[in-house]
Amino acid sequence: MKKFFKKYLGTKIFYKQVFIIILPIMLQQLLMNLAGYVDNVMINSFGGNANAYNGVNAANRFIFVCNFIFIGLAACISIFIAQYFGAKNKDKINESVRLGLFVSLIFGIICFGAISLFGNSVVNLFVQSEEIRAFGYEYLKYIRYGVVISAVMMTLATAFRCVGRPKVALLNAIIGIAVNVFFNWCMIFGHLGFSPMGAKGAAIATDLSRAAELAGYVILILFEKKSWFYGCFKKIRVSSALIREYIKRVIPLVFNELLFSIGAVLLARYCTYKNDTWYNAYAYAQNISELFFIVFAGLGNGTGIIIGSALGNDELDRALEYSYYFKGLAIMMGLIVGVLMIILAPLIAKLFTPSEEVYPLLMSVLRVTSICMAIYCYNSVCFFILRAGGDAIKAFILDQVPTYVISVPIAVIFGMNASKLGITLVAVYALTHIADFIKIFMSNIFVSKKTWLVNITRRVEEQLEVYEN
Repeated sequence: MKKFFKKYLGTKIFYKQVFIIILPIMLQQLLMNLAGYVDNVMINSFGGNANAYNGVNAANRFIFVCNFIFIGLAACISIFIAQYFGAKNKDKINESVRLGLFVSLIFGIICFGAISLFGNSVVNLFVQSEEIRAFGYEYLKYIRYGVVISAVMMTLATAFRCVGRPKVALLNAIIGIAVNVFFNWCMIFGHLGFSPMGAKGAAIATDLSRAAELAGYVILILFEKKSWFYGCFKKIRVSSALIREYIKRVIPLVFNELLFSIGAVLLARYCTYKNDTWYNAYAYAQNISELFFIVFAGLGNGTGIIIGSALGNDELDRALEYSYYFKGLAIMMGLIVGVLMIILAPLIAKLFTPSEEVYPLLMSVLRVTSICMAIYCYNSVCFFILRAGGDAIKAFILDQVPTYVISVPIAVIFGMNASKLGITLVAVYALTHIADFIKIFMSNIFVSKKTWLVNITRRVEEQLEVYEN
């Protein structure tokens, strides 16, 4: 038994290395979520009711899907940056960044067009009231301009984390949050000479904050000579070998993030099927849960960066050893965060001033989430372990098959027939979590096969030599 625990308990060196990376990422995510709470509280109080909040939240379902596409693109390029960083190959790091920026810009423009064409229809799926829908329509009209900026900004933020500089992303996030909160205050309610804009003001403020973050990254790349990315924009060339390896991984990864986000949207749609009260409780619960989900952002990124760096440096034994440490750390952090969520969620929920009808539903949904936190955390780390070594296929299967085979069908069947069956939102939501327990077994099987123990950078170099010869 002692050997078993020792296998999953890391060394002091490991924990020091991990927390140097993940704490700035978690703090950045925490600040972003807190800024989001300020946004939501401001929007929620605009006009004295929750109509603006519900409309904006419904509109953000489409933005949520776009953001996960951008996350998939950034995640794919991070595989190469992390491994090239492990190999200390600056030229290939910059080449990877250029490729990532080019692809993210294209997808940002595509998402802009999709929001313009189909955004209002997505809002209609979630809310029934025309008054609430109007807020969502107005928000989408302006927030769509920020998606192109977000696509590029996410790639650069990921790049800086992969070379061991998460504090850069944290600093830029603080700047963006300050800009967002300030202009929210000015534009939503009409201060300092601005007229009250409501949802429109919230969208414009968000766009300005993203532009401020992007500007921070660009300035560092252009003028910080000691940076790994200095001179990145002086060339436009990307090798065909890197493009081929990228394409192999970007398709399943982006498709995975796209399906993940669509799955989350479908769960929100059918768990709360045509019930604005249920949707209000579900939306509040998701916003509160995101505050505690910062553990996934930090631990997941830390897993990818540290294991990816070890793989790129041909330290396969160390990468395998660290994979066990990360799984043990995931369980510990998941249990701690789950307890904190049970204690703090009632206090946070009061910020949204939910109605007497919404509050008990909201708290019950949050209790289900807190109970499952350790399971989420463990499955998330296993997913990032697979992805660090470029095993995108198994990562895709792990993330999507349980969702679409188990969770979504349960939500559709029980959500659409909730009134006939006499069950509540909480019962439907709890049933959809059966998939997370199935994922535990899949995670262990996939990671234990060790197909992720691969140095991708060596493969790219070998292909490039063959091509040049």
